[in-house]
Amino acid sequence: MENTKIILSTSDEAANFKTNISGWVSRNGRFFGNDERIARYDGCTHVICEDCGKPTEKGCLVCGECKEKRNIKKYNAMPKGDWNEVGAVYSESNDKYFWSWDEVDEFCCDEGIKVEDLRLVICTPQYLPLLDPSDYGEDVLAEDGELPDKVVQAIEDFNKVIKNTEPVSWYPSNKAVAQRIK
Repeated sequence: MENTKIILSTSDEAANFKTNISGWVSRNGRFFGNDERIARYDGCTHVICEDCGKPTEKGCLVCGECKEKRNIKKYNAMPKGDWNEVGAVYSESNDKYFWSWDEVDEFCCDEGIKVEDLRLVICTPQYLPLLDPSDYGEDVLAEDGELPDKVVQAIEDFNKVIKNTEPVSWYPSNKAVAQRIK
C-alpha cells in the first residue's frame, strides 16, 4: 500500500462531471457514446424472442416456450439406440436419471405423464482416469530424474485396479432411447 495512491470516493479524481459530450446513456446511467444497441441492451429487461417475437427475459435468445420446442426438435433429430437397463438413462425434460424401467414407470405414474414425455437419453459411463507414470511427479523430480521402480510398479498396480473398477458416474450421450427392451 505504500506505493499505491489512495483515491477516496469524495475526491475529484474518483469521478468528475463532463460537459459538451453527447451519446447514448442507458436507463442505468451508463454512457455508451454512439453505440445505441449496447446502451439499449444495458437498459432493457426483456428482448424479442428470435423465434416467435414475444418478449423474453434479457440474456435469453428465445422464450421458454420456443426453447422447449427447440429442445424437442433437437431430441427428435438424435440418433436412436436401445437401452437394456445397463447403466442409466437421463430425462432431458425432467433433469433426472433412471436406472431401470420400473423407476421410469413409477415416475411417469407419479407425475401423470407418458414415457415419451421424458425425452430419455442413453447415458455414457464415466471411469476414473489412469495415472501416467511418465508424467507423475514431474514437477518435483530433478531434471532428467526418474521415479523409483517401486513407485512405477505401484502406479501400474493402481491402474490395474482402476481398469477393473465400474463407472463412477454417467452422463447423457447423444443417443435417444428408441424403444423399451426388457
